[in-house]
Amino acid sequence: MKFTVVVAIVPYDLEDTAIDHAQRAGATGVTILTGKGLSAQPRRTFFGLTYEGTQSVLLMVVGAHLATPVLKAVGALLVQDKDSRGLAFSVPIEHLTGIDLAQVTRFEEHLRREEG
Repeated sequence: MKFTVVVAIVPYDLEDTAIDHAQRAGATGVTILTGKGLSAQPRRTFFGLTYEGTQSVLLMVVGAHLATPVLKAVGALLVQDKDSRGLAFSVPIEHLTGIDLAQVTRFEEHLRREEG
């Protein structure tokens, strides 16, 4: 079975909703990292204080067949009215070790449901 990692960088306030969208599309486990980023836009200040929003980086290892549905589900949340609140992308995994066998079983069951 081939695997892909889906990475979604979302505003902290959308973390739970993005995870829910990804799981409904077939993602199982999610690793959550906290980060902050700089965009092309100048930093916003308020009375001399710089505002930098906190972001969540969601890492999801999924069967390759689930990468597109998961990306579309998260993307629908992040891009609305031509305004983006984050980004998501996928990268194929060449080698993988340490994945929970129960997760592999769930991927295989999902494949069988799609085929049947």
